[in-house]
Amino acid sequence: MRQIWTDSATRFDIPTSFGAIPVVVAAGRARPRGTVLLVHGRNGAPTQPQIAEIAEAYRARDWRVAAPELPNSIALPASGPPEEVTFARHTQATAEVWAWMIRQWPDTPLALAGHSIGAFAVAQLAGEAPEAHHLLAVSPPISGMVLLSARQAMGRAAIEAVAREAPLFYAEMPLADAAPSLARSTAPLAVVTGAEDGLVRLHDARTYFNTAPNGRFFGALPDEHHCPAGAACAQMLAAALTAIGA
Repeated sequence: MRQIWTDSATRFDIPTSFGAIPVVVAAGRARPRGTVLLVHGRNGAPTQPQIAEIAEAYRARDWRVAAPELPNSIALPASGPPEEVTFARHTQATAEVWAWMIRQWPDTPLALAGHSIGAFAVAQLAGEAPEAHHLLAVSPPISGMVLLSARQAMGRAAIEAVAREAPLFYAEMPLADAAPSLARSTAPLAVVTGAEDGLVRLHDARTYFNTAPNGRFFGALPDEHHCPAGAACAQMLAAALTAIGA
């Protein structure tokens, strides 16, 4: 995977209720067709392969990408303690960056994209964001119960690991639910997922897709797990973005 999208990026420090959140911004050309908010998952970062793959897919279509470094990620040492991550904090931080984007680029289309609980966060936001041009979700859990039940299927060690690494996140799993908000969204939706994903199983990714009223594309990548990347993923992302008019 060519992680080159950040080479020409500009960094903005956005004031939020969590303190300053860095946002990495890069465009495919001087006058982009629109701007997408690209949200990483738990312990994610804009430079990770699965996020870079999505960013490159958008830049190839002349979209500006704005990817925040959200709080409490182990991959971002300056973002705060990773054990304090929660669904609610991830979603609220995403919403505050979205509000900044609306002020920053008021005259171009704005879209939402996310991976893993980044996809959960944008689903929570989508119901209150009628201005969203479209929604792209990769490896998307519609709820905390999706992730909890998957770990239960993996066995006690998988449960103990998340309880130890992120106790507040673990406690929130039975309660976090983005379905009501996603069901209110009218934005075209595309879902891309790994057919072998053990954290967001194929039927759970399909539930995310079926919850939205305007689902346009669902694609499952053979032999890919929770963080898809590579040539086949790039091709599927391109097809997904075509389907939702990006």
